[in-house]
Amino acid sequence: MNKKNAEKKKYIPWIFIPCVVVYILEFVLTIFVMQGSIVYAIGTFDGNTWDELVDYVMDIVMSSATDGWIFVLYSSIGIVLFSICYHRMFMEGKTYRLKGISKNVPMTVGGLVLLCIGMQYVSEFLMDSLSAAFPSWLEEYIEIFEAAGFDGDVSLLLILYVLLLGPIVEEIIFRGIVYSAAKKVMPYYFAIIVQALLFGAFHMNPIQSCYAFVLGLGMGYVMYLYDNLLLSIIIHISYNIMGVFFSGTISFGEGNIVGFFFYTLFALVVTYIGLLLLKKGANSVKEEENLADI
Repeated sequence: MNKKNAEKKKYIPWIFIPCVVVYILEFVLTIFVMQGSIVYAIGTFDGNTWDELVDYVMDIVMSSATDGWIFVLYSSIGIVLFSICYHRMFMEGKTYRLKGISKNVPMTVGGLVLLCIGMQYVSEFLMDSLSAAFPSWLEEYIEIFEAAGFDGDVSLLLILYVLLLGPIVEEIIFRGIVYSAAKKVMPYYFAIIVQALLFGAFHMNPIQSCYAFVLGLGMGYVMYLYDNLLLSIIIHISYNIMGVFFSGTISFGEGNIVGFFFYTLFALVVTYIGLLLLKKGANSVKEEENLADI
């Protein structure tokens, strides 16, 4: 028993280590890229006055391209680093292949589509509700996005990060290492909550943290059902793509109370049906676990 407990205890730090490492990595790369941006700005400056030089340097350092390099470098290095950790610690008996993880492929695909649509509406509902209840949270949310370069002309590097690299590194960290480590020391439902809480906290602002927590719950449940990190990555990428290109089409009635409740009900029903289809289509859910319905 002591040996078994000792085996479990070694996984506890790994619930938190990835979050600490990723913050350190992002901090170091931010300094590195900004110093490089300053050197580049000085080397390409063709003005005449000190004030012009300062303005030019600040424009380069605070540009969307500089932010893009920070995000792309941190996520690329993170993908390699955390993939190695996940592979060595938790990959035994698992596969990245999608073949065989579903006993009903159309049901699984339908569930994935409905989950992404439903979670978009749930996220938009949470943003609208929290923004109305806490206007200061909305101001902080907007300021963070502007500081990160997501206002105005967004660089291709930022788009690459949001639509591809970001979802990959976040899934490896939270649905890969954090969830797998937590599941070693606690029941799966607690592991899902823990990784969702850390996923929400990772986003560092109240509004985004709230809807990221809810998204993390859904993603964690899918990871539990299918135990396939590639599927989790595909869902996250699809969710981000829908958020970037179709978020403007989502409406909650625009002040109409009937429309608000209709869209809220729609979001919850679609999300529920999506999760239900995913559960019924999953090949890895064991009957002996006597899982309760969603």
